[in-house]
Amino acid sequence: MAQILGGRSLEESFGKTLQEGLQIELREFLVLSTGKISKNLIVLFFTSEKLKKETFSKGKAKTIHNAAVIGVGTMGSGIAWALSAKDVPVRLKARKMSSIAKAMAKMMQNFEFIKRRGRLTDREIGLKMDKVTYTTGVEGLSNIDMAIEAVSEDRTVKQKVLEELETSLPKNAIIATNTSSLAITSLTKESQYPERFVGMHFFNPVAKMPLVEIIAGEKTSEDTLATVVQLAKKLGKTPIKVGECAGFLVNRILLPYLNESAKMFEEGESIERIDGLLTEFGMPMGPFTLADEVGIDIGEKVSVILYGAYGERMKPSALLEQMTAKAWLGKKTGIGFYTHQGRNKTLNSQLEMLRSKKVELEENIILDRAILIMVNEAARCLEEGVVDNVRYLDMAMVMGTGFPAFRGGLLRYADAEGLDNIVARLALLEKKYGERFTPAKSLVETAKKGEKFYH
Repeated sequence: MAQILGGRSLEESFGKTLQEGLQIELREFLVLSTGKISKNLIVLFFTSEKLKKETFSKGKAKTIHNAAVIGVGTMGSGIAWALSAKDVPVRLKARKMSSIAKAMAKMMQNFEFIKRRGRLTDREIGLKMDKVTYTTGVEGLSNIDMAIEAVSEDRTVKQKVLEELETSLPKNAIIATNTSSLAITSLTKESQYPERFVGMHFFNPVAKMPLVEIIAGEKTSEDTLATVVQLAKKLGKTPIKVGECAGFLVNRILLPYLNESAKMFEEGESIERIDGLLTEFGMPMGPFTLADEVGIDIGEKVSVILYGAYGERMKPSALLEQMTAKAWLGKKTGIGFYTHQGRNKTLNSQLEMLRSKKVELEENIILDRAILIMVNEAARCLEEGVVDNVRYLDMAMVMGTGFPAFRGGLLRYADAEGLDNIVARLALLEKKYGERFTPAKSLVETAKKGEKFYH
């Protein structure tokens, strides 16, 4: 819209006097400043400002003077970099020195990127990296204020790591898990000091994604909660406290979107067309490109957890399991939905063997199946109190998934479409594709009252 109006302004003012040109610009500016997009962005701005002041706790935050990161894969190295970038001494712990070496290299790549933009010098980078130490055992953990676990999304592995940390760290040290879907309370049910455990879910890539979901277990103390919220803000992130449920907030809403896209491919629709339509809608990348970025295996693990928690409406597409078995894991293996070579990507032609026919769905059906399934799950999250309010939910989706800010967020988009219209479209999808599209109870009730998510 801004580009169209800007182009029209240039065209109309060409050859006119300065005063006439300014009048044309003023007219077009008024259209932009009072339009829906402007109002949507203003709401997001004020939500962002409110979140800066949120503590989500009545507890007293303590300063984290040093930290440890356990597990140094993609997420672990990213979290370690975020700590070191803000001059928090960090100790890396992994089973192999080769893993630590790769993590240090990734951290340096992030610093080099900032240096190229003129924001850091070699000396400043050196001082930050000098505060990064490492171990393959438990040495150096006895004086750590906080440890962040970032090992693979496997309950057994995580519980083993958390048990080891509890015996290796000081009794008052905070232990955070970067789990993307597992309940904090169940992970720490054997803990002696469950009050110091908390969920701190970063998003990939950590260096760029501003959101951190903060999840309290049943026995997490208010002081622990206050401390991790303060730390997240120190790292330049936006923390949002979410309820303890499978997938928490963002992944619980996002996975149905990815899963539905996979189902449409299985039915015969093309990957490129689905990706293209959702990019045109405003998503920063299509669902298949996103799946390749995150990792097909990670998506598959999380989808299984959500299926176990929520039943048939979250039944995963068989596609992710098939691709994981073939080691088509996305960017990290060079092949997923696309074949990746550096910054270039081409469609993985071998995927054709995983679909039996070709069909072309209507554009509005593709968009509704992908977007409205998220709206429906978001409504359920509000029903269950997973997040405090609709504004925080929308901000989490904008920051955590890149949902187009100009639309104001997922549920502000639903309001703009009309909730009675959304319910009717979901009912049509339910009739054709099954119960996963059954409109959420609160969505139906709100529509019947003629109300909106935003009051």
